[in-house]
Amino acid sequence: MSLRCLPLLLLAALLPVTQPSNATAGGTRSIWSLPTSVTAPSVLPDYHSLVCPKPVIEPFTGALLVDSKYDQSDPTKSTLGKGQSQESQRIHDSVASYGKMLSLFADYYAKAQDPPHAAMALACMDQWLEAWAAAGALENREANKTGIAVRNWALAAIASSVLKLQALSGNQLRLSERQKQWLDRLAGIIIEEYDPRLAPSFGYFNNHDYWAAWSIGSTGMLLGKQSRIDWSAKVFRRAMQQITPSVGGDYAYLPNELARGTLAANYTHYALVPLTLVAETLRLNGASVTAEDSRKLDLLANFAARIVLAPNGLPELQGQKQQKVPPYKMAWLVPFLSHNPQHVLARQLYGAEHGDVDGYRQIGGHIKPFYPNVE
Repeated sequence: MSLRCLPLLLLAALLPVTQPSNATAGGTRSIWSLPTSVTAPSVLPDYHSLVCPKPVIEPFTGALLVDSKYDQSDPTKSTLGKGQSQESQRIHDSVASYGKMLSLFADYYAKAQDPPHAAMALACMDQWLEAWAAAGALENREANKTGIAVRNWALAAIASSVLKLQALSGNQLRLSERQKQWLDRLAGIIIEEYDPRLAPSFGYFNNHDYWAAWSIGSTGMLLGKQSRIDWSAKVFRRAMQQITPSVGGDYAYLPNELARGTLAANYTHYALVPLTLVAETLRLNGASVTAEDSRKLDLLANFAARIVLAPNGLPELQGQKQQKVPPYKMAWLVPFLSHNPQHVLARQLYGAEHGDVDGYRQIGGHIKPFYPNVE
């Protein structure tokens, strides 16, 4: 099958009109729905009758024992180690490739040339999900610290991609009971692994926890489970307590991300991706995001922009030269600017990157179709 693609608007022109909706099962609402200027298909070939031309990556069911890529003797965890073991690399590549392919199926649907191609994207997503659900992939409880993170990142990518494809297709992608149960089991495991970190005595609460909030919150929206979103709200509340104002009060930072030395810029942006999406999730699903929370996120965005645009003016860095932040880690700018279009420094950073900050696979790939007012 050719992967020739046309823009989303062309797909809209080819297919019948339906009204966009972000309602999900169980009374929760998805943060993603098509804007009124774009239409989703109402009639497609039955994707259950199609066979995906991309063979499914073998489901990973083994122990999640993965070496960290960073030298653990470095307190900042900013120095790469001597290299992961072959087995660690195999696990990482398998799980990451699976998540990447799901996001590609969602992106392929957005650019599908015609209804049959759109239906094929649904078929591939369905068959890849079913294969890993049937095998109970990623459920092995034998996991070390990095393996726990791999499971968390995987669920974030899976749930984001499915949530995105459901929105693009007008909810024509229907999860099977097996798929729902698998995703819910993964969410339950991740909550068990991360819930102890909410204890006030736990000092290393950081980006891992923020990503857990997004992986669980996105799964909650997908499955219509408010209890999952409520757990994300607890993590968000703790994260807001961590945001620390500068002496001048014109920006704020996350101390545990700042402590990453030359990677402080990278990890500040990496942390802002889930925090921004979780804030959006909570606003839409009945959990409180206070004016003070929004102010703190605005100040954190100031720091994230300045650490890229003018790092020499940040005394908290203590002169440490920062490694370049990949543009995809700035994907938080898309939903953030949609909610805060007048934020001066975020807008400057977006412009400095020429708006090319979309396409992060860990949140399902390209999300700009859901935020048409960003440009």
